[in-house]
Amino acid sequence: MAGLQIDPEGMRRSADGLDAAKDEVQALLDQFTAALAQYADAFGGDMVGSIAGPAHEECVAVATECFTSNIEALEAYSQDLREMADEHEANDAEVAKSFTTIHGGLKP
Repeated sequence: MAGLQIDPEGMRRSADGLDAAKDEVQALLDQFTAALAQYADAFGGDMVGSIAGPAHEECVAVATECFTSNIEALEAYSQDLREMADEHEANDAEVAKSFTTIHGGLKP
């Protein structure tokens, strides 16, 4: 493909950016979870509390699962970017080695 430039270091920088985003989202999730923990027993044991408490817990569980799966996805994306960068560098090195070998065979 004409004009295609692959920058393995740029890919690694992007992976670092994804790692930073993952860490930031994890920190926010930790803060959110800690803040919600204050309300764990806030609903009481009456009829309304016995309905609202479990509903609240389920909402928190769903939100936590959603954030956790996104955090895991960011981690996987950054790992994939690093692996792609390594593969591109290895392929480039192999191609360069092949051309060097071919060039050496062409010398008189």
